[in-house]
Amino acid sequence: MVRQMQTTAQGIPLEIYCFTTTTVWADYERIQGDIFDYLLAVLPEFGLSLYQQPSGGDLRSGILPAVLGASHIPEAEKHLM
Repeated sequence: MVRQMQTTAQGIPLEIYCFTTTTVWADYERIQGDIFDYLLAVLPEFGLSLYQQPSGGDLRSGILPAVLGASHIPEAEKHLM
């Protein structure tokens, strides 16, 4: 089942419900991965694109080092990059 959520400034969020007949965790994870691989592969066929808002980790590992230079990142935060 697919449900369209309320439209936001970033687009139309989709909620995807999937069910399996297996309770074996590894099989479930493989099936879930296959579903998302397929969904991501067909997005361009419908003129759609995926959007994910940047998080604090994205900003620390991407924008901050580019602006400040890697030498200005505290040693304790370098593992986050």
